[in-house]
Amino acid sequence: MGVTPPFDTIENAISYLDEYQFHGFRLGLERTYAVLKALGDPQNSYPTIHVAGSNGKGSVCAAISSVLQEAGYKVGFYSSPHLFRLNERFRLNMTPVPDPELLDLINEVGALAEAGFELSYFEFTTAMAFLWFARKGVQVAVMETGLGGRLDATNVIKPLVSVITNISLEHQTYLGDTIEAIAGEKAGIIKQNVPVILGNINSRAEPVITKRAMDKKSPLRRLGREFDVVLHQGSNLFDFSGQVFKLHRLSFGLHGRHQVENAAVAMATLEILREKGFDLPENIVQKGIKNTAWPGRTELLTNEKVAVLLDGAHNEAGVEALLKFLKDLDGRQLVKYDFRYLLWACSDEGGDKDPARLLGLLAPLFKKIIITEPRGPRKPVTISEWQAAKIAGLPVKFEKEFETALPGLIENMELQSGLVISGSLYLVGPARHKLFSMGFKKSRF
Repeated sequence: MGVTPPFDTIENAISYLDEYQFHGFRLGLERTYAVLKALGDPQNSYPTIHVAGSNGKGSVCAAISSVLQEAGYKVGFYSSPHLFRLNERFRLNMTPVPDPELLDLINEVGALAEAGFELSYFEFTTAMAFLWFARKGVQVAVMETGLGGRLDATNVIKPLVSVITNISLEHQTYLGDTIEAIAGEKAGIIKQNVPVILGNINSRAEPVITKRAMDKKSPLRRLGREFDVVLHQGSNLFDFSGQVFKLHRLSFGLHGRHQVENAAVAMATLEILREKGFDLPENIVQKGIKNTAWPGRTELLTNEKVAVLLDGAHNEAGVEALLKFLKDLDGRQLVKYDFRYLLWACSDEGGDKDPARLLGLLAPLFKKIIITEPRGPRKPVTISEWQAAKIAGLPVKFEKEFETALPGLIENMELQSGLVISGSLYLVGPARHKLFSMGFKKSRF
């Protein structure tokens, strides 16, 4: 593999780690258990919360982390992918790991890899996360699965609570080509006697998850049954009713009906933690939920002229949630931006997506669509593939590099018009960074 650790600079270390991207997806737990044992099993030195699901995992994790931090706990949060910098995957109280500590982690896990511990990219970074959280003395760590659940590298813990946000068709090459099969993979995070929180679960998926929970004697709390949420019409305010909290006119830091469901899942998880002894007063929960931030998910940036909505929707369920959000915006009198421009890209690592269908769901809302290619390790849907797809009649322009398209698009947009950037987090992340360099700032609806 060329140059090997130890490295003196973070740039060389990240270049080395990036080579592991070409090892591809490799599900299974044996390699992760082995490297963690060599590191002293750091994953066993603090309590954890484990979150799986097709969409909304990161938002739920961010909300849980925000509340726990507000309550004064030292919180680790591991997520993937990162939007712009590797550091973002590893957070302590929502602050990414500093470069010097990231360098040490890559060197330490890399030395084991060079000594014969075979690892994929995600296994490598997961080991780094467990090790860093132990070194920082976290009081709790929130762990987001990478792919599936049963054989995901994060599934080496016995958490305080297991969370499954939702189930939809995704990564069929790796997880199975039916809702039931995918549900079985996600349900693999359920452990003996560990409580389970379920979000808005597909009716075909729920029996699979319920059976796993019953087999493991794991108590279930389900959105719409043991806890529920009511969204106030025309706003982002909601009421939550659970086993512990009965709260009204809550505000969530993330936008959209689907995000309010994610907030409810997070709050139901926090109820379990409170029952287990965590000090989580209602006013702290309200404040933490309100202050939740998770970049690139229905995130609004503005300058003095136009608005940009960033959203990482990359599968059918995610695109449908974005579509509902945009339609809801059209019905809200106080929203001054008219989102009629779309910058779009897709990746298709497993060859199981229908990119033209995903675009077709959103296309009727837009008068101009620019299709580009996402960066990153996953196989992009190329411009030539788009040109061969069935998208005739759509107002589409092709531009391989988003940097070429974005400045001109922004410049030519009408006053108070809006641009949506979506389809892949590997587009959203770099575009977000570019927009900040162009003077855009975070904003709210």
